[in-house]
Amino acid sequence: MRILYAETSAYAPSSAHFLEALEASAARGQHEFRFLDEAAFIKSSRSIAERIADRVAGRPLSGYQQLNRALVEQAAAFSPDIILIGKGRWFTPAALEAAREVSGATLVNWATDDPFNRSDSSRDLLNSIPLYDLYVCTKKDIMSDVRRAGCANVVYVRFGYKPEVHFPEAPATDEERERFGCDVMFVGGCDAYRTEYFAALMRAMPDLRLHLYGMYWERVRALRANARGFAVAREYRLAVGGAKIAVNLVRRANRDDHVMRTFEIPACGGFMLTERSSSHDELFSEDNEAAFFGSPDELVAKVRSYLVRDEARARIAAAGYRKITQGQHTYADRLAEIIEAARTVRGSQDRLNSGVARTSEIESNG
Repeated sequence: MRILYAETSAYAPSSAHFLEALEASAARGQHEFRFLDEAAFIKSSRSIAERIADRVAGRPLSGYQQLNRALVEQAAAFSPDIILIGKGRWFTPAALEAAREVSGATLVNWATDDPFNRSDSSRDLLNSIPLYDLYVCTKKDIMSDVRRAGCANVVYVRFGYKPEVHFPEAPATDEERERFGCDVMFVGGCDAYRTEYFAALMRAMPDLRLHLYGMYWERVRALRANARGFAVAREYRLAVGGAKIAVNLVRRANRDDHVMRTFEIPACGGFMLTERSSSHDELFSEDNEAAFFGSPDELVAKVRSYLVRDEARARIAAAGYRKITQGQHTYADRLAEIIEAARTVRGSQDRLNSGVARTSEIESNG
């Protein structure tokens, strides 16, 4: 199996999601792959003026054409069986169609975000939906919209975790314990509705040691003192390992039913207090493998309850760790799901094409 994989490494090690899994499978001789790194063409951090210009133009002003040309060139040179596009915000319909044409590959989208969320989409992304042979959705609620937009083959595949990155590691030095030790932590952007949860928590428990990692928490006056910048790679593990409670919230603007942290926190050995959702209900036994909440008031109540119950937190964290690490939830497992779905789609298309050919032959002979 030859796979051309295109995604950005700008948020490494979180993305590109399948890079380590593909490297490992290539080392075993299972797959051949080429990686097209969007970050090599388009900067993830641009000035305000550049972002405004990009928005007006509907695309990045720098690197956009080169990225699309590289996709077609690599497809022609490598002749992949599958072209796997992570999100695909900046790939044009023309480039995707040309890449599939020159290679004969099955074209697959790994939809990490909601393509219909205007704040994080593009005209290219929406116009390309009908071109994909398979759309792999990480949110159940977008699947019907993707079908209506023109892609017939849509499957649901959850996020996962990277064993190379996500494993238990507690702060080991006095400096690390001082920096990462806390009662409650959260990793994620400062979406407006998320501030309600943590503002409520600090009003109810003003002495709580709360660490908030991610973008823009320093802009919220009530939570500015809790902002801790970013935590990635080892610092992510230490942030989870240094906290008594790791809170997990979905991103509502993305129509999430789970997020990457759903798997990463338990894989890092953390006690996860997570927002209720259909996917979380399916994945975890409540108060046995994770704890749930559904409102700011319930978050406060659960934090109060579990902060003083060390043994219960340890038991639930251990059970959550086993559930995730023994349950085929790595990105290698997710890649296998996607490849199997792509093979099914390819087989259906081949059978359809074969049937059309036989029908044409009969008609011509008749």
